[in-house]
Amino acid sequence: MREESSRVLGSPVPVTDAQMKVTGQMKYVDDMKLPGMLYGKILFSPVAHARIRSIDTEEAEKVEGVHAVLCYRDAPETRYNGNGEDSDILPSERVLDDVVRYVGDKVAAVAAETPEAAERAVKLIRVEYEELPFYLDPEEAAAPGAYPIHEHGNIMEEVDLGAGDMEEGFREADRIFTRDYEVPAVSHSAMEPHVSISQYTADGKLTVYTPSQDVFGQRKNLAKIFGLPMNRVRVISPVMGGGFGGKIDLVTEPVGALLSMKTGRPVKIVYRRKEDICSGTTRHAEKIRVSMGVKEDGTLTACDYHVYLSAGAQSGATMSVAWAAGGKFFKMLSVPNLHYHAVPAYTNRAVAGAMRGFGSPQLFYALNSMLNEMARTMGMDLCDLEEKNIFRPNMCDRRGEPLGNVRIIDCIERGKELFGWKEALKEQTLSAEENGRYRIGVGMAAAPHGSSLYGIMPDTCGVMLKMNEDGSITMFTGVSDMGNGSNTTQMMLASETTGITMDRIACVKTDTETTLFDVGAYASRGTYVGGGAALKTAKKMRKKILKEASELLGIDKKQIELEDNRAYDRDNRDHAVTMRQIAEHAHEKERDISVSSMFGTKAAPISGGAHFVKLRVDTQTGEVAVLDYVAVHDVGTLLNPMGAEGQVHGGIMMGLGYALSEGIVLDEKGAVRGTRLRDCHLFRADQMPKIRVEFLDSREPTGPHGAKSIGECATVPSAAAVSNAVGNALGTFFYSLPVRKEDILCHIRQS
Repeated sequence: MREESSRVLGSPVPVTDAQMKVTGQMKYVDDMKLPGMLYGKILFSPVAHARIRSIDTEEAEKVEGVHAVLCYRDAPETRYNGNGEDSDILPSERVLDDVVRYVGDKVAAVAAETPEAAERAVKLIRVEYEELPFYLDPEEAAAPGAYPIHEHGNIMEEVDLGAGDMEEGFREADRIFTRDYEVPAVSHSAMEPHVSISQYTADGKLTVYTPSQDVFGQRKNLAKIFGLPMNRVRVISPVMGGGFGGKIDLVTEPVGALLSMKTGRPVKIVYRRKEDICSGTTRHAEKIRVSMGVKEDGTLTACDYHVYLSAGAQSGATMSVAWAAGGKFFKMLSVPNLHYHAVPAYTNRAVAGAMRGFGSPQLFYALNSMLNEMARTMGMDLCDLEEKNIFRPNMCDRRGEPLGNVRIIDCIERGKELFGWKEALKEQTLSAEENGRYRIGVGMAAAPHGSSLYGIMPDTCGVMLKMNEDGSITMFTGVSDMGNGSNTTQMMLASETTGITMDRIACVKTDTETTLFDVGAYASRGTYVGGGAALKTAKKMRKKILKEASELLGIDKKQIELEDNRAYDRDNRDHAVTMRQIAEHAHEKERDISVSSMFGTKAAPISGGAHFVKLRVDTQTGEVAVLDYVAVHDVGTLLNPMGAEGQVHGGIMMGLGYALSEGIVLDEKGAVRGTRLRDCHLFRADQMPKIRVEFLDSREPTGPHGAKSIGECATVPSAAAVSNAVGNALGTFFYSLPVRKEDILCHIRQS
C-alpha cells in the first residue's frame, strides 16, 4: 500500500472505548461479580521487619460468613519474583511468608461472604512478631555487616558498565563537578486501585480477572507458584483504570488465587486507597552521585554515575530497572569516557517496581541538574552546553549500539524557538535584579527513551485478524492498554492497511486463552512493537482481501484499491465490491479471511524530547506557579496526534508532581505517613500550566509507518526542567526531589 495515501493515520482519533468510559458503561474488575463470589481481605504487617512467631486465627474463623483464614502455613513454598517480566530473576517472594519485610507486607488473608465479615475476621487474627533490624535507606542496607533482609544478602546484583578511560577523561578536563542527588519513592496513584477476581474450578483450572499490563507474565508466575501447566491458568485483563507500570507485578492475584483454591469459590480482593499506597509497588527511591569532567569550551570529557536503588522488600523489577537505566545512560550524551555503577539493595519498604520511565526520570534528573549547574557556573547557555554534547542522528553510542534516527538536538532547537528561550532568560535576569517578592525561573532538560526491549530479550507480539460474514473484522491482541491508546493505534494501522473503517473493527484483548502472546505493556513498546505486529498482520489480511476482490472484479490485484469498506478498480471507482461481498465470496470458495502473525522487532530506536518551563516563585510563601511549558518530541511519524499529545500532557503532569510535591514519606518505624490520595500531592487540573506540544517532522525507518515511542519519554525530562527552573529563579541549586515550598523557604532563610 502507498503510505502517502494515508486515510486514518495522522488523524486525531479518540481512544475507541472513550464513550463506554465516560458514560459509566465500562465494566472494570471491581464492577464484576461472579456467582458464589467471596470477598478477600488481607492482614498487613504493622512492623518493618519481623519473623512471625505465632498466628492465632481461631476467633477469626468463628466470624459468621468466613470460609477461609490463611497464613504462611497454608501457602505454597515456591518463591517467585512478583514482576511479570521474568519470574526467575532472584525469586524471593512467597504468597504468604513467615517473615514480614515492610510495614504493609502480607501476613494473613480471609475469604468471607461479605467484605464486612472479612474485615471483622482480619481484625481478630492475633500475631506475635519477633522484630528484626530494618533499613529504609539503600546505602545503609548495602553496607558491610548489615542484617540480611533476604538469605542471599541485601545487594541483589551490582551493575557496572563503561566505555572509554575514566582516568584519562578526568585528566583531560579543565573542571570537575561532583554532586549527590536524592529522589523519593512515588506512588503510581492510578485511579483504579489493585484488584482481582480469582476463580479455581473443579476441573483444576485457575482463571484470574485483573487489570494487568502483562497477562502472559502473570500467567507464567501463577503457573509457577501453584504448580499448574499454563493451559490451566487463564489471565484476563478486561480494562485498566491506569497503570503507569504499577500493574505489571503480581499484587493481589496470588492471595486471591490461594483463597479460591482453598474455598472452591471465586474470590475478589480490592485494595482500599490506603492499602494501595502502602502495599502496592512504587517508583524506586535512589541516592545518586554524579561526577562530570568538562573543558572550558563546554566539551564533556567524562561522566561517572553511581546509584543506590532502594528495591524495597522484594526483588520485583529492580534488576531490570538498574540495567535499563544503565543502557539509557549511554543514549544521550556523546561523552568519550562513561561509567555507570548501580547497587540495587533490598530495603524494608514497599516493593519498588516499574513506573513510567523505568529508571530514566531519576537518571536524567541527576544528569540534567548537573548540566544546569555546570552551565551556570561556567557562564554558558544550558541549551548550548547540551547541544554541544548530544548525539546526532544515526550515530552509535559509545558502546557501539545504533541509536537510529534520534533527533534530540532538533527538539532542543525547535523548543528554544517555540518557547522563546532567549527572551525568557532575559525575564529571569530582570526578575533577579528587581529582587522582589516574586522571582521568575526558566529551566530546560532533554532526555532519550527506548522503543522496545530488543537487545535485552526477544521482543515479540502477536496479533490475529478475523473477517466476519458482513466484512467487518475482529482484532485479537495481547497488548494491554492502560488508557493510553495502544489498542486504538493497532486498530488504526489495521484500518489504514485493509481499507476497513475503524467503526467496523472490534478488539478482543489481553486474554491468555484467546489472544496471541505479547511481552507486556512496558518499555514504551506499544506503538513500535504492538503497532508493528498489527501492521504485519494487516498486510497479510490485505493480501487475502485482494485475492478475493481480484476474482470478483476480474482485474489484477495491482489495480485494486481498498477504502471505505470497498475494493475498487483504481481506474474506475464505480467498478467495486464491498467487504461483505468479499467475505461471502471467500466462504463460497470454502476459504476464511483470517490471519495471525508474530512480530519480533530487530531494532531499538531511541526517541527523545526537550522540555522548557517558566515558573514563578513566591519568596514569602515558597509557592511555585508554573506559568508556561513547552515540550518538543521526536516520535518518528505521528500516527495519532490526539493520542500522542494526550500522552505528553499526562507525562508532564506526572513530572510536575515528581518535581514539586510527590514522594512517599515514612516515619522512623517505616510506616507511610500519608495514606490518602490527597496525601500523594498529585498535581491537580487547576495547577496545570499552559502547555504547548510539538512533534518533529521525522521518520524512523524501522517503525510502523515510521513511528516510535512517546508514552514514557513524555515524563522523563520534566522533573529536571522544573527543578532547574526553581533553582535558577533563586540563584541556587537543589539536589533532591521534590522541591517543596518548605525547601524553598529554608533556602531563602539561609541565603
